[in-house]
Amino acid sequence: MLDRSSGTVTTLLEHLAGERIDAHARHREMASVEAAKDLRVEVAEPLLHRAATLQGQRSGCAYVYAESVIATGRLPATFRHRLETGTDPIGRILDEVGLAVTRESLIEPDEFVSQPRDVEARVGDYLLGRTYRIASDDTPLMIVTEWFLPTLSRFLPPP
Repeated sequence: MLDRSSGTVTTLLEHLAGERIDAHARHREMASVEAAKDLRVEVAEPLLHRAATLQGQRSGCAYVYAESVIATGRLPATFRHRLETGTDPIGRILDEVGLAVTRESLIEPDEFVSQPRDVEARVGDYLLGRTYRIASDDTPLMIVTEWFLPTLSRFLPPP
């Protein structure tokens, strides 16, 4: 379903759940260059490590837990401001700011996504995990790892 979708994870979740999706930040902190593998950053470039849960606005149900390392200096000021002050997921902000992006998987099919760095996240069982890079005009902007939670299983066809 994700591979066939031309939109964002946010759009897909809103379609499946039938409600608006918000991002509830668990933490935001400056990240080290070592955390920015695959972003091609310089030592002094500002990086933000953000962990958030994507959940239904009405139901409060958590559907996805995500961690991102973001090269904030490469993004428009409006994007950075909305990311820091609001509850909009990254995909919605990218769409509404009008930033054309590409997504490239960083995990091969036979590899596994690691557990979250946020030790309080306690993802436990999850349906799917994936890591990908978001870029604009061949400039890497962020690395995102998502864990799709078992609460989504009710929206999937039976096996």
